[in-house]
Amino acid sequence: MLLTIGSTMIMGYVASYSFLKSHGSPTNDASKIQRIFANAGWVGKEKGEIKTIRLRRKNKITDGMEYVYQLPLGFDRKKVDSTILEDGINVRQKSGVKLKDFKQVKLNKPIIKQIKKILNKKAARKEIELDFDGMLKIKVYNAPMPNEVKFDADRLKPNTWKILVGKSRQSFVYHDFEDRPHIIVAGATGFGKSQFLKFLITSLIEQQPDNVTFTLIDLKGGAAFQRFKDLKQVTRYAKNPEEAKEALKQAQEEMNGRYEDIVERQGFEDVKEAGIKKRHFVIIDEAADISSDATCMDIVTDIARRGRGAGDRLVYATQYPTNETLPSQVRQNIGARICFILETTAASKATLDEKGAEDLPEIPGRAIYKRVKQTVVQTIYITNKEVEQRIKVHIRPKGVPHEQSCTTPTADRKHPLITEKA
Repeated sequence: MLLTIGSTMIMGYVASYSFLKSHGSPTNDASKIQRIFANAGWVGKEKGEIKTIRLRRKNKITDGMEYVYQLPLGFDRKKVDSTILEDGINVRQKSGVKLKDFKQVKLNKPIIKQIKKILNKKAARKEIELDFDGMLKIKVYNAPMPNEVKFDADRLKPNTWKILVGKSRQSFVYHDFEDRPHIIVAGATGFGKSQFLKFLITSLIEQQPDNVTFTLIDLKGGAAFQRFKDLKQVTRYAKNPEEAKEALKQAQEEMNGRYEDIVERQGFEDVKEAGIKKRHFVIIDEAADISSDATCMDIVTDIARRGRGAGDRLVYATQYPTNETLPSQVRQNIGARICFILETTAASKATLDEKGAEDLPEIPGRAIYKRVKQTVVQTIYITNKEVEQRIKVHIRPKGVPHEQSCTTPTADRKHPLITEKA
């Protein structure tokens, strides 16, 4: 009796699958992709004849499949919308059940429960990634990326300026501040921007405790950076536009001194060539609040333009990216972006110079990291408690004021010393 019921249920699902197949519903991803391109009008024309994409090959990848397509001549690959493709691939996902999927069903255990498990696994939402190198590569993953990647101290890079951005499908992704000295961080409130900044500061202190210093500007009233303000590495801390302007002026004065000595007097290209290990990070959270102040933005632009040579690194963060809050003079001097979900295509273009951030899933920590190409990552989650445990050894004793740093060259002018004043 049990065998009969089980066999009947399984054959019912097989029959449903066969019906869908015979009635023209695409039941594999390659067929769906072909159908999506046709329905979306993503075609080219050659001698007046409509040409569609052609599948050249497919390759197995970790947890999925890569489909490689040849595009018609003259086809604008920017038409291809990853969101439309992803939604289309996930239509009627349950119709992908095959007879072989039920081979694992054990008839001496609850059959319905086992079948539901198989269907749920089959119904997991697939995700895609696009790449183009002369051929269009569509990677289809069988399951979503993880929604959380927890902090792991073993992933830190001691004595370097490489900071872990997050985990992509293939690997952990790092940003090297020696290669790209500045970065823009954008994203709607509640989706990971401030969390990333806290992780960034903590990582820099752990990796370079004796060589990193900060100007921290927290224009959300101190909510994000409050726990860092008493660190010995923090030379300036501001939490309103007036304090921010003064902090930026001081940071610029110090940068000018270093730049004049290292670049103009000694003739080095930058601090790296000069053999100087120290770096100063100017981190601004909610920079939109000073974007209308011409003095502040002139200084920010100057740091973005000349900071590499002097050892200054700019992290410019905002939850309201527009052409006004992210002026072109700032964007063109900052070669890296981390962008969490944004509400509009316009905001995405203001940050990334292209769309994409508006289509990210509403998952805290999910972001696009961009240097030249976009990479979707899940950024690192670190609790406030763990941040405090890791930075507590660097807290200055109560009553000791912030230390102001200035550059004093040595007699031979080759290696500036960083002297500190109480």
